[in-house]
Amino acid sequence: MQKYHVIEGYDGILLKSKSILMEYTLCDYCLGRFFIKLTRFSSSRRLGGSIKKSLNFKTVTTCYIFKNLLSVLDIYVKAMQNSSTGYEFSSFLIGAILKRIIVEKDDRIRSKFRLRGTDSIKTEITRELGKIFAKKTGAILDRLLPDITLTMNFRTDKCEIKTKPVFLYARYLKNKRGISQKQESCKDCKGTGCMFCDKHGIVQFDSVEGKISKFLYKKFDTPQVKFTWIGGEDKTSLVKGDGRPFFAKLISPKKQNIRLPKKSILSEVTIKELRKIDYIPRGSIPFHSKTLISIITKKRISSKKLEKLKQIIGIPITVTDTYGKQSKKTIHSLRYRKNSLQSFTIQIDVDGGLPIKRFVEGNNVVPNITKILNTQCFCKKFDINQITLSK
Repeated sequence: MQKYHVIEGYDGILLKSKSILMEYTLCDYCLGRFFIKLTRFSSSRRLGGSIKKSLNFKTVTTCYIFKNLLSVLDIYVKAMQNSSTGYEFSSFLIGAILKRIIVEKDDRIRSKFRLRGTDSIKTEITRELGKIFAKKTGAILDRLLPDITLTMNFRTDKCEIKTKPVFLYARYLKNKRGISQKQESCKDCKGTGCMFCDKHGIVQFDSVEGKISKFLYKKFDTPQVKFTWIGGEDKTSLVKGDGRPFFAKLISPKKQNIRLPKKSILSEVTIKELRKIDYIPRGSIPFHSKTLISIITKKRISSKKLEKLKQIIGIPITVTDTYGKQSKKTIHSLRYRKNSLQSFTIQIDVDGGLPIKRFVEGNNVVPNITKILNTQCFCKKFDINQITLSK
């Protein structure tokens, strides 16, 4: 028999074990679990068997706490393997959802016999499942950042799987007008994902978000994509140059290691510089935008009057949102061209986040083009020619 190295002493473990076994029929796993931290044993089952042998108690197949479940864990591991088919992973973590009566029985014994510091039945189950699953799959247990997390539900006998998210960075170009940047959420789940939207959170794919999402669904076999946009544009705008940067978080993708193309053409939208990153930066990301704006005026405008636009270069532009919060933006350069008596075009290099239409028309943006020219101006359209991330 393996020698004990204990706090209570060998006799103390046997004495307490005998008291427990006189009242409750326990399997080797559960009995050994109560005392394994007091010994050098690495297996609760072997420790429990040794204790019973010393006390002349027979090994039982039906446990008071967990019936015979711990002796048929291979069945549940098989269910976990089946559920994880198609997933790419080299590390894992296992969780368990137990019936309440099982937890209550375990707590009752630990409390009654003052078994402090012992692992719970859930810890024992997940540990044993992990040992078998690791042998079957060759994957390793990782409690910090596993590729895949399997939760075995013993109430329903079903296994739920989640994988760690994949984070991406890329840029997109839009070469056709009439395409929105964002996609309307599914009306049934408000974007959280449900059976009616195939867990996507969206049901249409006619926007920049929709087209890129559809591409990533197929590429990574992921049910849902969450975007972090660096600025935005109007539905009628084009996005040119190097494209607009964005971040994407892939929720529970089956595929983790995908060779990503440098350029993907999705009809009216093109993705460039697509690559995996470790995380999505928090907070707002400063950037500059070169924007071409087509403007029409209520009254005739002269070339001389247009010269006044130069006075807004380098001065703070105050933007007030609907909640009264203010922010400051700066125009770093400005060029203009008169097209007709009541229309002109300007190209500005401006801090990201300036609402272009409001800046032109004078809605809670000071100074604005309408005020400077002293005539009502309207933004006909604007295009994004280049976006540069600030260092």
